[in-house]
Amino acid sequence: MIINQTTAKVLTDLLRELSSELDLHYDDEDFHALKATIETLRQAATLMTDAGHEAPEVYHHVMGRFERATRS
Repeated sequence: MIINQTTAKVLTDLLRELSSELDLHYDDEDFHALKATIETLRQAATLMTDAGHEAPEVYHHVMGRFERATRS
């Protein structure tokens, strides 16, 4: 898949902003309620990486928090 630079920038900005907000406003014990939101973030990041772009660092941080918080 090819994503043009404008689309890649917008997706990167959205991933960064939403991930930052989730990181700031949700405690680890509340992350289970974010499953649908996290899945949408993951889909956007997958589009980015499949097109050769990188997801922002804060996205990876939030994904790590989610995985740790929801681990059985």
